[in-house]
Amino acid sequence: MEKIFNPQSVLVLGVSENPQNLAQNIVANLLEFDWQGKLYLFGQKGGSYAGYPIHTDMTALPDNIDLAVILTPAAAVPDLMRACVGKNIKNMVIESGGFSEFSAAGAGLEDEIKTIAQTYGVKFVGPNGISIVNRINGLCLPFMRLCPAEILPGGLSVISQSGGLALTYIGLGRKENLGVAKVISMGNKSSLDEVDYLKFLARDADTKVIGLYLESLERGREFMAALADCEKPVILHKANTSPQSQVIAQSHTAALAVDDAVVSAACRKFGVFRVDSFARFMNYAKAFSLPVMRGENLMVVSRSGGHAVVAVDAAAAAGFTLPALSPELVEKISRQFRAAVIKLTNPLDLGDIFDIDYYITILEMVLARDDVDGVVLNHIFQVESEFAATLRLVQKVESLQEQYDKPITLVLFSSVKAVAELMEKISIPAFSEPEAAIAALKVSLSRVRYLKAQKSPGTPLPPVVTGLAQPLFFEWLNVAARRDRALFADQALTLMEEYGLPVASFALVRHPRALFEEAEDLGFPLVLKAVAANMTHKSDAGAILVGIAEPQTLADVGALLFERFAADSGFCGVLIQKQVAIDFEMIVGARRDPSFGDVFLLGMGGIYAEIMEDVQIMPGPLTCEMVSVMVDRLRGGRILRGARGKAGADFELLYQIMARLQALLNDYPKISEIEINPLVFNSGQGTIVDARVVVA
Repeated sequence: MEKIFNPQSVLVLGVSENPQNLAQNIVANLLEFDWQGKLYLFGQKGGSYAGYPIHTDMTALPDNIDLAVILTPAAAVPDLMRACVGKNIKNMVIESGGFSEFSAAGAGLEDEIKTIAQTYGVKFVGPNGISIVNRINGLCLPFMRLCPAEILPGGLSVISQSGGLALTYIGLGRKENLGVAKVISMGNKSSLDEVDYLKFLARDADTKVIGLYLESLERGREFMAALADCEKPVILHKANTSPQSQVIAQSHTAALAVDDAVVSAACRKFGVFRVDSFARFMNYAKAFSLPVMRGENLMVVSRSGGHAVVAVDAAAAAGFTLPALSPELVEKISRQFRAAVIKLTNPLDLGDIFDIDYYITILEMVLARDDVDGVVLNHIFQVESEFAATLRLVQKVESLQEQYDKPITLVLFSSVKAVAELMEKISIPAFSEPEAAIAALKVSLSRVRYLKAQKSPGTPLPPVVTGLAQPLFFEWLNVAARRDRALFADQALTLMEEYGLPVASFALVRHPRALFEEAEDLGFPLVLKAVAANMTHKSDAGAILVGIAEPQTLADVGALLFERFAADSGFCGVLIQKQVAIDFEMIVGARRDPSFGDVFLLGMGGIYAEIMEDVQIMPGPLTCEMVSVMVDRLRGGRILRGARGKAGADFELLYQIMARLQALLNDYPKISEIEINPLVFNSGQGTIVDARVVVA
């Protein structure tokens, strides 16, 4: 990877003297961005370009060139790769399109270049992308002409599955005074993908913030491992989440969608900031270009009372605290302005002070306070009379941030032209509205809190006794795989019992007469459930009868249930179960995600799990703290914590269930999904009354 981004020699293949030749642009970019290294050109027809000969014979080129860049028709790429391998060139950038994103024949070509890479140890970027930029050393390889003045050097590195979006982020960064270190257009990701680039950028000294645009994510487990090892802020713009966008993405970068909820859960677990728009991406990137917000105490300084009110509302919604001005600070400001022209509060309204240079003194006073962690500065200025003073102010903001190591979010209001002109003269970003500035500070504080939490390894889930797997259960799972891919309800509950979980007493009966014998052992009231293949939602199918309080009712409804499902070929009996009192219900589950591995679910249960969708998911492995966080993120989390004097959920039981679900997935590779719904709680005691186990 180091030779790809920091090569000492580059070979560009596909160059010709034709003015329409796109590979010429690669050469021109390298020269324009002042890349320092040995440059070689190769093409079928020979000639020269920009003073460099275009070679037609690979044997005339030196061995061991660090990087080859290929831009030719797709059909020519495999042979060119082999020719490069013959010269011991093992690092490549393939910008050509026409592979799996284009046609079945193109997919065959892509398989061929992947085979070449695997056989000869080649690593390559692409294909079907605009390649890479290293703004720090001048390596600029896109096939369209770029301008150094439009790509500022800086600390943001972008990994993008779309070349167009990579260029968009570069352009937006230029407008926001955000420079870039590395830009990567991955294309079809046939060799190197986001995991490889993330690992590289995590240790790249020039990269301070990592941004990703992804349409697909195939190696979720490795992606999470890379995130766990990355100490830099990561922003993810994940698209391709709808059926409509998936069609476009497959033709665009051969992308396949992954479960979007799992992606979001992985982001929450590893402190990644997921965004859904260009504006939010840039806003978060601006947040990480400022000193970090280490606490929740915020000072709002504004030249307009209305703008101050808007900022305060946004600050309150984001959970920030606005500390009152100290008597010492009030006295200092009052001494400078003897007339009562400003109201000395937080927010500090400077609307009646026309000496903009004095704002600098006020900012210094504010930043020097220990109880101020950051400042929002709303500044409105007149172009004709106040531009010069405003320039002095914003330039001083830049140095004050460094001096006090505290963020100042600069919110500028004037004409579009004036603000743009001002931004050209400073190197820090600005914000267009107070809400955006507050959001940036909240993101910064969230990052600080995440890093603080990561210093603790967390409490492991309770240990599970090993050796619980039984041949009988393996046989059940094998039969289920041939039937409808799900265990019968009694089998699923038996599995829960065997793994030490509290299950409401039950029995499976195959004839109505047997109901009474089991009822004597269980005791009233009772619940009856029809057990049949291909039955997911029992209540919808009329397969559950509750509140059976005496023998005659049991006889009547039991016979009815048997009669209702007798004709069903998958019907195997009725589950009779002791009815338990319910304060509230939960759903707990686990499944295997093909990309991210084991994923766990927790939420409010019963029918509300689907209607209200009040659930949280988290990729494993879990700790007790992670389970607790999942609960707190639920809308019903306060109920589970115990509200208005009522008992909440038994958290020790939740930890036990999650640990045993993990053990079940480990012990039985055929299990693809487990759902406990509902897990009912009464007076703080939890009981499993239904479960579903699905096999692959």
